[in-house]
Order: sequence, then structure tokens, then C-alpha cells
Amino acid sequence: MPADTPEHRFAELVVTEPARPFVTYYDEASGERTELSVRSLGNWVAKTHHLLGDELGLGVGDTAGVTLPAHWISVCVLLGCLTAGLQLTTDTASADVAFVDAGDLPPDLPLDAFAIAPAAAALGLRDDGADGVRDYVAAVRPQGDAWAGVQLLGGAADPCLPHLNRGQVLERARNAARDAGLDTGGRLLTTRDWSSPDDWLDTFFAALDVGGSLVIVHNCTDDAVLERRFAQERATARN
Repeated sequence: MPADTPEHRFAELVVTEPARPFVTYYDEASGERTELSVRSLGNWVAKTHHLLGDELGLGVGDTAGVTLPAHWISVCVLLGCLTAGLQLTTDTASADVAFVDAGDLPPDLPLDAFAIAPAAAALGLRDDGADGVRDYVAAVRPQGDAWAGVQLLGGAADPCLPHLNRGQVLERARNAARDAGLDTGGRLLTTRDWSSPDDWLDTFFAALDVGGSLVIVHNCTDDAVLERRFAQERATARN
């Protein structure tokens, strides 16, 4: 029986429902709407997985510092790190690799650090950032994107979040899904930013645990717009 980990939950979706949307992203300020199916997300995840494992030699026991906003490309990063066996944290200073917002670089970064400009996520940066920070999109572009090449390295007892292993994260995520009213296969609409691991637990991990999906709405404080998005995207819960 495969290990019960967040990344195995995603792997199950790749096999059973590859065409289903997993993350839909709205930026109400710019008008952007981007949607990734499980299959398309899997391609980004595979590339990130190979960047971390094949190019950087990272795996179980290593830590990824992620300070990215709630965004479709952030989901690619989180899942890529998980499939490579890494622990996730928002503390970039103590991490082995970091993924950061190009417009808000933390002061202390590890040797291997990658920047993303969320407003132009699919295109990447024109140049690598300051102090050796690399363009994430340019770095993953040449990596292999076949899901068949992804080896899930972490087990249920391996670290996932600070002070929580992968099995414990699924337990917390299950509770978060229940509290949000998110049922099996449900679709969670969220306006929360991802400033802490608790935000990941209540949104990204909760959706993974129930085999569901995410609708991320950014730059919106209008309840009428949020209700419209909820109906349009056939969301079943809101957080």
C-alpha cells in the first residue's frame, strides 16, 4: 500500500482524474483567470521535482523555504517540493532552498534561491534577480515534465511542515476540511493569503486531503463578486 502523504493524494488524482481542474486563480485587479488541470499541474510539479532532486540533489531531510502568495504557480512549487521529499517552511533563512516573490525578497536566503513574479508567472523574469536569486520559470523550463518520471520520496513519518510529519499534516488538513464544510471531491474558494503554514493547511492541504480542488481569488473585497465566483466555479465551500 502506498504511503499516506499529501503528495500521494495528488498522485492519485493524476491517475484517476487528470483532466479535472485542480487550481483556478482569479486576480480581480488585473482581470486574470488561470486554470490548471491536474495533468497540467502535474507537468509543472514534475519539472520542479527534477530541479530539486536531479539538479540540486535535495531530498528527504532538506527544507524548502516558501514565501509566495496564494497563486496557481505557488501550488506548483508546494507540490514539487513535497514530491521531492522536502519539508516546507516560511523561514527562508534556515532553508536549503527558497522560493520567493521577486518583488519582496527576504533579507536572508540560502545559496539556492528562486524568484517568481506572480503577475507574470508563466513568462518568468527578464533577468535573474539580485544576489544570485534565479528565475524559477527559466530554471524549471528545461526540466522533464513527464509525471511518470516523478518518484515520491517522502513517507508518512517524514517531516512536512515545522513540527508536523506528513501523516500529521493530513490529519490536520482533514480537520480543516471538515471545519470548512469541504466534502470529498469538493471545491474550496479561498481569499486567504499564504503567509504561514496554517494558511497552507486550511486551503491547499485541505483540498488535497479530500481529493478536491482550489479556487483562489485575489484582490477582491466585494462580497457580490465573491458570490458570483463561487457560483461560476461551482465551489462547495469557502475559506
